[in-house]
Amino acid sequence: MKTIKILSLTLLAMTFVLGSCSKYEEGPALSLRTKKARVANTWETDYYVSEDGTQTQDQGDGTIEYTKDGKVSYNYGSISVSGTWEFNDDKTEIETTIENSTSSSTIIKLKNDEMWLADSEDYNASADNYGGYTVLVSAD
Repeated sequence: MKTIKILSLTLLAMTFVLGSCSKYEEGPALSLRTKKARVANTWETDYYVSEDGTQTQDQGDGTIEYTKDGKVSYNYGSISVSGTWEFNDDKTEIETTIENSTSSSTIIKLKNDEMWLADSEDYNASADNYGGYTVLVSAD
């Protein structure tokens, strides 16, 4: 019985410690899926948030597909382009390369069904609006 209490208290303490140090500003604090597994999905843009916090719904029908093996595809109507993606060293950004052009997006939130990305050049972690960002939701 004493072992069960100690094990329970240890697990509870680990939950608080792990839950307090999220890599992304908007969480989640803890996930059983790896970051790569959460990114690997087919996404569609739900809305954009401008620098002043104004939300604009996306009217398009495009999707972005990230695969676990580092490939990315953008599909908008009859236009389709593909390339590669990878995390930066500390997994706070997604670096995408398409036709020898590389762009970087800061991950603000990364969940199984929702991802917030900001242009890394405009990202400001101390601002409430992060310098504007895009909210993607799972298309699946």
